[in-house]
Amino acid sequence: MQDISLMQQLSRLGIAFLSNLAFLPFVLAIGIILGIVIAFVRFHRIPVLSQTLTVLVEIVRGSPFLIIVYAIYFALPYVGIELGAFQTGIVVLSITATAYLSEVFRSGLVAMDKGQFEAAEALGMSYFKKVTLIILPQIIKTTMPSIVGQIVMTIKDTSIVSLVGMVEIVRTSRQIMQLTLNPFMAFSIVSVFFILVCYPLIIVSKKLEGGNNR
Repeated sequence: MQDISLMQQLSRLGIAFLSNLAFLPFVLAIGIILGIVIAFVRFHRIPVLSQTLTVLVEIVRGSPFLIIVYAIYFALPYVGIELGAFQTGIVVLSITATAYLSEVFRSGLVAMDKGQFEAAEALGMSYFKKVTLIILPQIIKTTMPSIVGQIVMTIKDTSIVSLVGMVEIVRTSRQIMQLTLNPFMAFSIVSVFFILVCYPLIIVSKKLEGGNNR
């Protein structure tokens, strides 16, 4: 057993937690862009491609996150694709974020007033302008609570990526626990970190949802 001060524990866990958040910009950018593309493909029911994407989305949404992590990290090398822990984290989190966000955006498309599409067509707007100026702004506004909810889920899912070797907050807490033999302190600090980040996002999500319902 080693004597590690509270400040040392906070420092090590704080650095590890920042490595968690380093995933977010990459994952959210990929998830939002691909999610929007998939949502439009499924909404317009493009033959074959729409059905294929629907099956893939449902497989990802119906699979435990841990299974997806192991599938990417351990199965891909058998087909000649090897990824490091950081790359695996980005790929896995992006896949799950894309699947869930695509369904969020598709639901937003389905819920839109069809008159919006007809009005845009009557004005002679191109498809690109119709999407970027009319459809997307409204979809993002109405689905923002769900988008924030997915951000919270992604932050929490980063804790599972430690199982493939990424140095992040849960793995670091285990190392501290082994050194200090005090699991309560280490995991209490971890819980506080997650609560400090996730709880404000949950509050924001609820406020946005309340605003949309007015």
